[in-house]
Amino acid sequence: MTQLLERSFRAMNTGMRLLLYPTIGAGAGCERALDLAERDVREQEARFSRFLPDSELSQLNRSAGRWLRPSAEMLQVLTLAQQMHDETGGLFNPGVLPALEWSGYDRSFELLPADRPASRIALLSAAGIEALQVVGERVRLSIGCRLDLGGIVKGWTADRAADALSDLGPTLVDLGGDMAVRGRPPGGAWQVGVESPDANSTVATMLAVQEGGVATSGTVRRRWRAGQAVLHHIIDPRTGTPASSDVVQAVARATSAVRADVWAKTAVILGRDGCEELLQRKPGIDFMLFAADGAVTATAGISFVGSRAA
Repeated sequence: MTQLLERSFRAMNTGMRLLLYPTIGAGAGCERALDLAERDVREQEARFSRFLPDSELSQLNRSAGRWLRPSAEMLQVLTLAQQMHDETGGLFNPGVLPALEWSGYDRSFELLPADRPASRIALLSAAGIEALQVVGERVRLSIGCRLDLGGIVKGWTADRAADALSDLGPTLVDLGGDMAVRGRPPGGAWQVGVESPDANSTVATMLAVQEGGVATSGTVRRRWRAGQAVLHHIIDPRTGTPASSDVVQAVARATSAVRADVWAKTAVILGRDGCEELLQRKPGIDFMLFAADGAVTATAGISFVGSRAA
């Protein structure tokens, strides 16, 4: 196994890293593979961004009520979104876009003013992802349904890139905190830093990850003020308002980056008690939870590098 290759760039309004330990004989094709992986990340951003008016997602959202034949990538993500909606009992719901916008998150985050007008409560009802129909290779959104696929697309794209690069050696793809791991590097595990849920971005602990996916989600960093309220971007689809559980940050480990992303957000919505109940029914998912009172808990499947400092 040769020296680590690393590619860093910015896309989807966040930092991206591609890490690859080429196996002996992988040759010069590694740089080409990293080029292709970076290009694919940018292509999926152009396809799925809700902030780009000409993206395929924006066109789909404007076409509610009509049957469309989407790209293979869009069809795959929409089908996956329906599956994750069912797996989480409806707590993952990309149809919260109207609620997200009405709460104030109506443009790319770096463009949000510090203070917004007082938000309105969104009535989701049948306008959630339940209003998405997928029949064969055609899809239709019911009137009133608009989707935000940002989170699930990051996880899906991370898995996609990691699968492609893994043919050349052990790889870790980190797309803004959604990480896909394929193969074990020298030392046996990838070391993944978990930042504390505060504005200082200090590393709270290091995880040892050997395979699958890891993702972090929280309510502290993407915040804004709307009237007298301080809001964030994780919408509880049961209420149409930002989640208000006792968990301010969740790290999820799962079989893939896309499942980890979905379950990290779901853990923030559920809170500590909800996650404890969930784990009795959903094997194969592990959490590290940061609570508002400062407590940090982790399930048995979370592996640490050395001793935990949290």
